[in-house]
This record gives sequence, structure tokens and C-alpha cells, in this order.
Amino acid sequence: MKNRIEIVGVGMTRAAEEWELGLLDIAIKAAGMALDDAKCDKVDAVVVANALGGALGDQQNLALHVASGLGLEQVETFSVSCDEASGGSAVRLASALIVSGMHETILVVGAEKTSDALPDMLETVRAAGLDSANETSFGFSPTIAAALGMQQYLSTYKLDKELFFHIAKVAHAHGATNRNAMFRWTLEPAQYNKSPIVATPLSVCDNAPPCDGAAALVVKKASAQTSRVCILGSANVAVEKGIVHPITRLSLPAATESAKAAWSESGCDRSAMSFFELHDSNAFLAILSIEAVGLAEPGEALMRAAAGDFHLKGPSPLWTFGGHKSRGHAPGAGGIYQIVEAVLGLRGDAGENQVLNADKAMVQCLGSFGAQAVTHVLG
Repeated sequence: MKNRIEIVGVGMTRAAEEWELGLLDIAIKAAGMALDDAKCDKVDAVVVANALGGALGDQQNLALHVASGLGLEQVETFSVSCDEASGGSAVRLASALIVSGMHETILVVGAEKTSDALPDMLETVRAAGLDSANETSFGFSPTIAAALGMQQYLSTYKLDKELFFHIAKVAHAHGATNRNAMFRWTLEPAQYNKSPIVATPLSVCDNAPPCDGAAALVVKKASAQTSRVCILGSANVAVEKGIVHPITRLSLPAATESAKAAWSESGCDRSAMSFFELHDSNAFLAILSIEAVGLAEPGEALMRAAAGDFHLKGPSPLWTFGGHKSRGHAPGAGGIYQIVEAVLGLRGDAGENQVLNADKAMVQCLGSFGAQAVTHVLG
């Protein structure tokens, strides 16, 4: 137990388009919820994850301003920006600070505000997570890369595009009962098939909707007799950059190695996990993530989804609150939303999104089109 971190409080805002609130406002709102849940009014440090705020002309050095807004004085602050892996990385940093003995109790917040940016501007800023010299400058973006990858996947495994419906269907089925989700409705085949094409063959329904949102945790070193949800293991793995590798190899080695390392540290393996929260900013990365952690063999993720494996009552429940696809995608906050939702599931507080008898969960977020993967095992 000596290196385990317990999660003593959680909070999150609804994923939405918050026209009346700024980035700092939603960050403070989620942080206050987590502090209230923890029954805590004092922390030693504040770690805040945000991917896009600086590039979009929003608040920089966000952690300092969150601490000030909460009235927390003389605390150490850290602002973390690692593309869409920011949330998971912030939790890793907080855990390391506690294990090192530097701090006892830390507030971790992830926040993002996308609604104030026009779609083209938002896509340009998101593309900055790729290689700016060799990819972004030639017109590549996460959306274009996902479209190319989806086409390669369909061609390599000789599959029909309509099978991707089942990935979106799982997310929407679970998001429909999540009161914090942006899209609280189930998805039918006719809706999916009529969805406008963004970049062939990727459609609107294959992408997670950008949103404004924040999620937060209060973490501390676990006591020997704790009954709270703990971080049993975690890992942050980076591999060779470049969109070409996931597209041509149809694999995410960072996701595979990060999962293995986190499972090893936790003393568990995949079979011990009650449910999974994987990265699904788009359908292509979603299916590669599924295959990377062994929930399906290469080329079989879509068939496993069609068979119902990933539904709440299936053998490998996935995206139990709807994932980024249905809840909404706040890039810098995504990894913390995932952990907050997993904590609720492990506490038995997930309501209609509860996995029966859940006692362990795996959470993984990706950055820079899968070149970085941060995994946490909770239990």
C-alpha cells in the first residue's frame, strides 16, 4: 500500500457549450465540487491540465488562477499541457509528488473551453499536438489523420464502413443515461448512415463533439486501512511520433506498453478489470485502443462491438458514461473525466451507468495521435 494513492473527492461539470462561463469559471466549479465531495478545505498543491487554452488566447498558467479563485494560499501550483493526454499526465504528476513525500493532499483539475473558437480555428489548434514541421504544416490534422486511418483499416481488413456504427452505438447507449453528457440520446443506424462526411470515410458520428467542461479529483497517500478508490498502478509511455505509424501499422504501441506497465504495477491483469475507459476522440483511435489493450484481436474490434461485448452487461464494459463520443470531448480534461467516472463506478455511485459488482477499472488517455499513452488502474 505504501505507494498507492487514494481518491478522496471527485467532481465534474456537465459537458456543454458554456457561453456564459469562461475557462477559469468551469475549472473552479469542478474543483469546488471535488473539494466538497472530499470534505476538504485545504490542499498542499494544485495541478491543472489544459491542452488548448494558451493557443486559443485563453487563460494561461491556469493552476495559479484556479488556486487563487478557490482562496487557496501558499500552495504549489503546476499547469500541465500534453495534448489530449494532459488529464492523465496531471494525475501522474500529482501521484509522483505525493509518493515523493513533497505533498500530502493535492487537487487535480482538468478544464477545456472549445465553444468560443470557430471550427477551423479549433482544428488548427488541435493539430498543434501533431508534428508541426512535418505534419501540421502540410495540412494534416487529427480529423484528416483519423480519416486516412479509417480508410486503411477498412481496406486492410476488408470491412464495410457501416460496421463503425457499433462503436458510436455503444457510446451513445451509455451516454443516454449520463446526466452530464452533451448528447443524451441513443444512436440508430439510419442516423449514423445519414451523418455528414467530414473527411472520407470519417463522418460527424465518428468524431467526439468538442465541448466546454471540467473535472477534478482530490488525491492523497492511501492509508493502510482505506476503503476508498485507489490508484493501484499507472504508467506514461511515449513512442516515436507521427501519424504515419498508427495509419500504416494499425497499432498503438504506446497504448499497449502503457497498459502492460500499469497492470504490472497494480498486480492485476486485463481479466481482473470490471470495466474500461479508453480514448475515443474519434472512431479510428477508439478501435485501435480497443485492440491495443487486448479487448479484441487486430481487425476484430468492430465485430466485438457489434456482438455487444462492450455494453454495460457485456464481458468488457467500455465507455460506461458514454466516453468522449457521447459525453463530449474537452481535450485537456478528458483523462480526468474518465477517472472521475471510473471512481463513481467503483464506488457504486454510477446509477443507471453502474457495472454490477465493479471493483477494478482501467483508464487510458492518448496524446499526439497515440504517440503518448497514460494509463491508470483503479480499485
